[in-house]
Amino acid sequence: MILAAICLFSLAILFGLWLVVLGVRYHRGSLVLAAGHAGVALLGLVMLGKQIMDGPTHMFYNVAALLFVLALFGGLVLLLLRISVREYRTPAPMFVVSLHAVMASIALLLLVLGYIQR
Repeated sequence: MILAAICLFSLAILFGLWLVVLGVRYHRGSLVLAAGHAGVALLGLVMLGKQIMDGPTHMFYNVAALLFVLALFGGLVLLLLRISVREYRTPAPMFVVSLHAVMASIALLLLVLGYIQR
């Protein structure tokens, strides 16, 4: 179950990198790609949550889940900025994008370290 969550989060990170390239290089985004990014990440978070609830307590998994939830809130802020009328045509603030990406990347690293140590 953790290995599947790791694969899903890795795919979500790839989609997120693709979104960053589209935003920085072409100054546009893709709603379908953003929805795929969010959907894959949410599915990974659900799988991680199920593993945490059903399996033995593992510190790395718990901290990774907390960081993924914080990254989720950062993604929601980005979504709200994107769909607001005033900010629709401007690129997302790179500080929030960077914070969102760093939290998710550290969480994925912790998840992989926890999987290796088990």
